[in-house]
Amino acid sequence: MKKLCDMKKLCATIVLILVFPLAIHAAEYRPQVAAHRGASAYLPEHTLEAKAMAYAMGVDFMEQDVVFTKDDVLVVLHDHTLETTTDVEKKFPGRQRPDGSFYAIDFTLNEIKSLLVTERFDPKTKKAVFGNRFPVNFDIDFRVPTLEEEILLVQGLNKSTGRNVGLYVEVKEPAFHEKEGKAIMEATIEMLGKYGYNKEGANAILQIFDYDAVKKSRELGWKADLAMLVDMDGQMLRDDKSIHKWLLTEEGVKEVSKYASVFAPWFSHLAEPASDGKSYTIAPCAQWARDAGMKLHTWTYRADSLPKGFISENEVFEAAFNKIKVDGIFSDFPDHVIQYLEKNGLR
Repeated sequence: MKKLCDMKKLCATIVLILVFPLAIHAAEYRPQVAAHRGASAYLPEHTLEAKAMAYAMGVDFMEQDVVFTKDDVLVVLHDHTLETTTDVEKKFPGRQRPDGSFYAIDFTLNEIKSLLVTERFDPKTKKAVFGNRFPVNFDIDFRVPTLEEEILLVQGLNKSTGRNVGLYVEVKEPAFHEKEGKAIMEATIEMLGKYGYNKEGANAILQIFDYDAVKKSRELGWKADLAMLVDMDGQMLRDDKSIHKWLLTEEGVKEVSKYASVFAPWFSHLAEPASDGKSYTIAPCAQWARDAGMKLHTWTYRADSLPKGFISENEVFEAAFNKIKVDGIFSDFPDHVIQYLEKNGLR
């Protein structure tokens, strides 16, 4: 009789597996990895070479930060200025604004394409921001890509490999660009639409720090995933610290969920460092975001600059994937993240 009962249980289990495979699949947890400016721990950020390397590492998304040129071309640069990653100071002396910076928006595409790109450095000391990464070297032919060039690279690699790596596009300082007479939101949405990304279910995410621009993107017709980036420091060129502080409240999370499908705060806003700097607590905004129906992404994991409150890489990953259970993470070291996920059965 016992053997008969055991057999019945086994048969029932097999039936459940056969009949409800989708339910089982939906319950799986598979956090996604976004290459932060490409494989930027290994090659100069936002170069096509860094993107190709990140692609080969097995990432889910490739990040693009976009700014406008003087002649209205979207180029991929983290900063709205050029002096921290290119030789603009040498090539175009005297072209800086009164604040001392060389703004991309003041240069044509041809001028920007004439610049050599290198590892991020401090313009005053000329030393690399991250000392153990690729050396600061203007003798290698790295260049600033356009957004369109990068889209073509990713789509080309998707075709040749049979994979489907997505785009994760950040519109940099939209209010600044609008003040300069540049409709960067419209241009970005139009470019992504040209290549089939502006539709529900498309493998693309539009990400923005500007809360007003997040709302506006839906008005402009953006249909795919939309991420609200959150940091207590707000943006560089717009004083919106109070808005970002509000966005980390339960009210703010609920309000932004009317527009955004992804809530993406800086990691230390999810794993808040304790006053002793040696431990952390899980912030409630993670659960608020889920309760509001949003996916939870975070940024930026760097093996050479651990978040406050953490003493090892493994501890960061345990917090991110076992305690907070983020749906996605940006990293300069996407290979480290992927190796951890594979080792722990999440890949």
